[in-house]
Amino acid sequence: MHPLKAAILAAVYVGKVWSAPIAITLQGSDGSLLYTLGNSTSPFYVPSPVKSGPVGTYQVSYTGPEVFVPFTVLVTNETVITSDILVKTLDLYMEDDVYSMGFYDGLQIITTQSSAILDASAVAYLSNKTLSYILVDSFISGNLSSATAFVKSEITPPGPYLGKVSKGSLSLYKTYATFYDEYDTFMSGFTPNDDGSYSSIGLWQPQHYDILIPYPSRLYSALLDTDKYPLAGLRFAIKDIIDIEGIVQHGGSQAYARVYPTPKNATAPAMLDLIALGAVPIGNTKPATFAWGAWPDQNVDIPYPWNPRADRYLGLSASSHGSAAAIAAYPELDFTIGTDTGGSVRNPADRAGVYGLRPTWSAINVTGVITSAKTLDAVGFLARDPWLSNKLAKLWLGPDNPALASGSFSHPMKIIYPVEWFPINSSTAQALIDEWLTNVTTSLGMTIEYQNTTEIFQDVIGYNGTLQEWSTNISSVNIRDNWLALGEQFVSDYGAANGGQYPPLDISVRTPWAESPTYTEEYYDQNVALSWEFTDFINDHVIVGNNETCSDGLWIYQIADTGGGIPEYRDRTLDYFPAYTGAMRGASIAPFAHTVDITVPIGQIPYMSAISHVEEQLAITLSFVAHRGCDLALMAFVEACADAGYCKEVKTGRTAY
Repeated sequence: MHPLKAAILAAVYVGKVWSAPIAITLQGSDGSLLYTLGNSTSPFYVPSPVKSGPVGTYQVSYTGPEVFVPFTVLVTNETVITSDILVKTLDLYMEDDVYSMGFYDGLQIITTQSSAILDASAVAYLSNKTLSYILVDSFISGNLSSATAFVKSEITPPGPYLGKVSKGSLSLYKTYATFYDEYDTFMSGFTPNDDGSYSSIGLWQPQHYDILIPYPSRLYSALLDTDKYPLAGLRFAIKDIIDIEGIVQHGGSQAYARVYPTPKNATAPAMLDLIALGAVPIGNTKPATFAWGAWPDQNVDIPYPWNPRADRYLGLSASSHGSAAAIAAYPELDFTIGTDTGGSVRNPADRAGVYGLRPTWSAINVTGVITSAKTLDAVGFLARDPWLSNKLAKLWLGPDNPALASGSFSHPMKIIYPVEWFPINSSTAQALIDEWLTNVTTSLGMTIEYQNTTEIFQDVIGYNGTLQEWSTNISSVNIRDNWLALGEQFVSDYGAANGGQYPPLDISVRTPWAESPTYTEEYYDQNVALSWEFTDFINDHVIVGNNETCSDGLWIYQIADTGGGIPEYRDRTLDYFPAYTGAMRGASIAPFAHTVDITVPIGQIPYMSAISHVEEQLAITLSFVAHRGCDLALMAFVEACADAGYCKEVKTGRTAY
């Protein structure tokens, strides 16, 4: 039972005619509600009271038919509550993106002090308001005849609530604003239950079938101790290959969800870590099937999301495409979670023009995450804000992470510029990169070291070929890992339930699973061993460590499959892929070397869209790789770059800036 259910409360009806601008548009059999308030463009949502009970229940004199009252809970730490305090507090609440004065039909006033008083100005102010109900904390004294005191057992968080009045009782429920997922980035939105699980809401906008995503008021987290909950009130979405208790996982496959329709019984530890820091998950985003990255037109099973940038027809690259589109589209989100085996956080971050971090391998717990490749998989995040990115990385990775270098480090003072990877294929984008690097290194007192990685490779490894040829088979380990961890059992279970049929799968999955029987354990072990040899090569000879800045330098490249600065459309008939620059695929270096890599937006360039037939803006990013375990030193660079004004917060919508 919710602790506030036991509160003994009473209120008197103020005498106002029921005229709150509220309209119930849908009432579920489980008691959930969808309603509009005033001129709100999107509806509000109240979860089922069976799963998410009221924050308080109060005795009232009203005995008419069931009615609903928008409520404001106002919490103050003032001992003398004046009208000015009330007005200023409400004005502060108006800065929240959920709260509005439409919720000011009922009012509950709570003090955090052992005693407080409503002074004459506050009494006069409230007496002149035609509120349906006024509930005043019993620790607050004052001659307000229109209110009745209540005894609280806990302090209800401030913010908007919906009051349900029925049969002499008034219950207050948390309420959620919603937005329409017009870019098709989510599998579902969900809300928390009292038992720690979550429930999908399964509602959509009837004209365009955009699903509704609920999000709570940030005011609900306003009373949390920010030392204990430093991410209090921040909202995030989670790639749907990561377990969330109470949610049915699709993993990018409708057949998978039909074979395994039981909701997950536990939330992945990495997500629990974020929740424990105060962050609030609001939904799960679309992945490519079982995290096998694919071209947009190859995502047949679960329709591919739309990129909010430019003409909406740009691709989003790899398997965390839903998380990238969501963070680039919706200001209601503060960050999103993706996974990265060979680039699936960093590539989508590039296409959406946002920050995307792949941490050092094993720095974030991957329990409860669909396995792609055990020795390559990482869980990372995407965000618009560089300062938040730094804060999130430090908090999530933690101070005593065994995968990270111990100690406190300043940011690296050198940019390692690998000459084989530059210039990129767009001279306009290259000019932007050159100017940006000059500005950043000058501002931060850094140097640029030009490196020929191929020469180092040939000197150290002695391989009679290219770096790409030597390392290319490392990524194939996911053929065996994904099949043994998921595919083999799923195919068997699907066949047993469907007369021996093979499950319908996107080609990005069908092809490697068909190869899995011939992928021997011996070949697998060879490629795993090669990845560790690659790890030693990169971290001992290309991006070395030191005691002052952890990573001696930051190795840079441009991650786009077009080679950088050339639009990549979701319609491949419009795409142009010139010869790729670099001695190997740049996105593969961090996972093969088991190290950290972040995609950083640095600006945008114009291009003539083949879709909109007008000039659009293409976000340009650079990726930065640090020595293994030097994640926090890398993020210190991002913070310093942001403080200097060169790593900027990006916007949602058509343009990043």
